Amino acid sequence: MYNLIKDDIISFDKLIIEKYHLLGVDETDTIILIRLNDLLKKGERLLSVDKLAPTMKIKEEELGRRIVDLVTKGFITLELSSVDAKEIFSLDETYRRLSFLLEAEDEARNDETVNHKIKTTISLLEKELKKILSPLEMEMVNRWYLEGNYSDQEIEEAILKALKYKNRGVSFIDRSLSSDKKRSEKPTPKGENIQELFKKVYVKSK
Repeated sequence: MYNLIKDDIISFDKLIIEKYHLLGVDETDTIILIRLNDLLKKGERLLSVDKLAPTMKIKEEELGRRIVDLVTKGFITLELSSVDAKEIFSLDETYRRLSFLLEAEDEARNDETVNHKIKTTISLLEKELKKILSPLEMEMVNRWYLEGNYSDQEIEEAILKALKYKNRGVSFIDRSLSSDKKRSEKPTPKGENIQELFKKVYVKSK
């Protein structure tokens, strides 16, 4: 995610405008970071207040103060160039913070999806089994999805298999999933190749 933002595959401008309030910066700081990112895209790494000032509505003095503040907060990183010892800047930490926000949102969406699947499965089982699931049974259903051992298809097939029989509940589904997984993970014995089989048949027929 970090590289996608840094390489502007994910639009930096659009992303920071959407997320600046989560980063703890205001609109003016956001525009400064966007302008600095524009310079980086052009290959310009020298931090020059004089170059930025004409593109901003704020006075040069305030611009300088805000840049110092962004450096202090870690959004802008300064270092000396190994070529000419001039001060150059990077926004790597800003890219990194934005990537953390996106990854956290993705994780939250995934959690929400998993929770929805768990609730839907519990509702289905309670409806089909005509009973309220016990805490232990609910824990089993939670494990099917949260531990990541089974695919959605495997869970659905195990439930359908159980519902075909009377008095087959959550424990049966849990055992079925476990035994099916063990069978699928068991290595299959290597078969004999055609030449070996041919030799056996040929020798026997002599």
